[in-house]
Amino acid sequence: MWQVPGIGVPVLMVEVDRSTMAVERVAAKFSRYRELCRTRVRDNDPARSGQEPADRMVHGWRCTWPRHSRAGYPPVALVVTDAGPVALAGRQQAVAELSVDCWLGRWCREVRDDNDDGWREYDDAVPIVATTLELLAEHGPLGPVWWRFGRSGRHSLIEALENPDNRAAYDLRQAAREDEEHKAHRELMDSLVCAGCGDVPEEESTWEYGRQGQVEWTRRPGGRCWSCHQEHTERLEREAEEQLEAARTANAALRPCWTCRGSIGGKEDSKLELREKARPDQLECPECVQARAAKDLGPLMLPAPTKRELVAALVSTPDDPWWEERVLHAKLFPPKARV
Repeated sequence: MWQVPGIGVPVLMVEVDRSTMAVERVAAKFSRYRELCRTRVRDNDPARSGQEPADRMVHGWRCTWPRHSRAGYPPVALVVTDAGPVALAGRQQAVAELSVDCWLGRWCREVRDDNDDGWREYDDAVPIVATTLELLAEHGPLGPVWWRFGRSGRHSLIEALENPDNRAAYDLRQAAREDEEHKAHRELMDSLVCAGCGDVPEEESTWEYGRQGQVEWTRRPGGRCWSCHQEHTERLEREAEEQLEAARTANAALRPCWTCRGSIGGKEDSKLELREKARPDQLECPECVQARAAKDLGPLMLPAPTKRELVAALVSTPDDPWWEERVLHAKLFPPKARV
């Protein structure tokens, strides 16, 4: 047992290895040491007198070192000597590999994590630090001479006894990851600011109820929030309906379709109904124009006025909405040309 200056409590059990014992026997000592630390005894502290017997059982070593606060059992310092530097380094490595079950600790992960990160619990582990007698003589026990089994490099004793892969370190890494995720999320949300009201969403997609039932609404850069999207859509629909009604009113004042005698703008609510005012010289509605093209009938030619109609036209304007087009067609397409 060795007390570190400045700390005031025993923190180390020291094992001096003079390279005369097989490394397997040296490693086995740490297993027995851990079993000793696992031993529980009855705590006769008067403060526990009111507890159940099972609750008064504590690890025996805590009765001797009650102020020990590090995770795991009291650490062990392995000091090797009486061999060359290469042999001593190999000896420390061999002992570490053979005793890994004693010092490694238990690996833990959060079920919710989507990465391989985690931490180690050392409640049932024996922290082991190793060095050589030569390094101790050169740098002293507080110098950077200690190799903590499971870590790389050599550290001061205080640093070597720390557990950089514990839950607290994991929590810091997890908090940093969550901060990055939150930052990335906010940057994405800021890019989805509503073009209508300037609202910044909390989530990228939400379920909303639309006119056709439940629909998934996804906000995109330059887009609108659900309320503004509804208002924008309804406004466009109103404008389109107003435009359509204006076209219907204007088309109703024009002559009807020559072929079907319906509205020149097309059958109401049909796919081909015009949403703009028809041209004054238009003779057929869109459906009839499409039907003529499908049958390859060529352009529409109105019947030429008869002699009786021509004579009557000299007296009064004919009651025929297509009269001017019929006269024009007769000039452009005389009977011989029509054949």
